[in-house]
Order: sequence, then structure tokens, then C-alpha cells
Amino acid sequence: MNERLNLQHAVIRYGDNIVINDVSLKVLAGEMIFITGVNGSGKSTLTRGIAGLLPLSSGTLTRSERMSYVPQVEEADRDFPACVREIVMTGTQRRKKLFYSRRDRLNADNAMRELKIENLSDREIKTLSGGQLRRVFLARALCGEPELLLLDEPCAGLDIESHRILFGVLEKLLANGCAILMVTHADSDLDGVKNSRVITISGGKIHE
Repeated sequence: MNERLNLQHAVIRYGDNIVINDVSLKVLAGEMIFITGVNGSGKSTLTRGIAGLLPLSSGTLTRSERMSYVPQVEEADRDFPACVREIVMTGTQRRKKLFYSRRDRLNADNAMRELKIENLSDREIKTLSGGQLRRVFLARALCGEPELLLLDEPCAGLDIESHRILFGVLEKLLANGCAILMVTHADSDLDGVKNSRVITISGGKIHE
């Protein structure tokens, strides 16, 4: 078995408030984990902690170095002066190079093609719909060739066709050994993905 994530006894605090309380989670290559729970239950806090954007107050975290995180669209700065291609290409910067390689450009082109946004490559992000921007962020994540992909509400506001495209891409990633954690509110997202399980966050703890 190939572990992509091993989180043990994690605690995350906001000040004196414990939001994630003694959470342990293992995720294997090719496995899909849906994270559910009511608003404010700690779903996004958990994914941000796994992504390294929030410190653990205690506990241990081991995960693949090839990790990509796609935040909620609401967190994006739409006024940032960049076009779609420029945003997608930034997903390759984990290699810490000064210049993009031919492989980087091919990865960006392939990611945009997979997500059906190649026709948007020269558009500024401030002109995009919420669904289009979600696909741009996912394309950016794919450029990093992730072994672990964290998605925070990627399906919110997507139309039926965009939803189908997204899950088609996720199925390919899973088949290639990527592990995926997806925060979702929609029960319809939970159907049709092989080798998946659902965890619910409640009171800062996980219930499978």
C-alpha cells in the first residue's frame, strides 16, 4: 500500500477555540475521500491544515510532497491582473525554477484541454464565471502533477456539463494513483466514484 497522507491526532486551534480535535486520517494512492459536515464544522480548516496553510497545535502530518490545494473560489482575488494561462502555469512553480520548461507548458496545455478551458487561455480571470474559475484553479493544480489533491467545494455552482468534466478528470487522476480529498455539501457528489469513502466532521472530530 502506498500512503499519500498520514495525519495522526491532529489538533488545530483558533485562539482558545479547538476547531479540529484529535483527528487521525490515512489516505492511500488512488483513494477518494469526501469530507462532509455542517457549516462551521471544520471541513475547510482540516484541508487547510493538511495543505500546510494552518499550523497543527499538536499531532503529526506526513504527506506526499507532490500536493496541490484548490481553495474555494470565494477566496480568489478576481482583480489580480492575470490571464487564465498565466494562472494555470503558476501550478508548476513547485519545481522552484526561474523559467518554465517545455514540459511545464505541455502540462498547462494538457490541463486546460482536459478541463475544456483552452478557449479561455487569454481571458483575464476577472471576466470568468465562478464555474470557469473553478476549472482554472483545478487546471493549475494539475500542472503540479499531484499525488495528493485537496479540493474545497469545487462543485459549488457548477452546471451539469462542468460537473461531468470535473469528475471525469478526477477519475483519471485516481486511476493514475493520485489520492483526492474533497470538501462537499452536495449528496450528488458522493455517487459514482469507485474506491471512495465519506467522512463527516462534527464537533471537530471525524465520523466515518
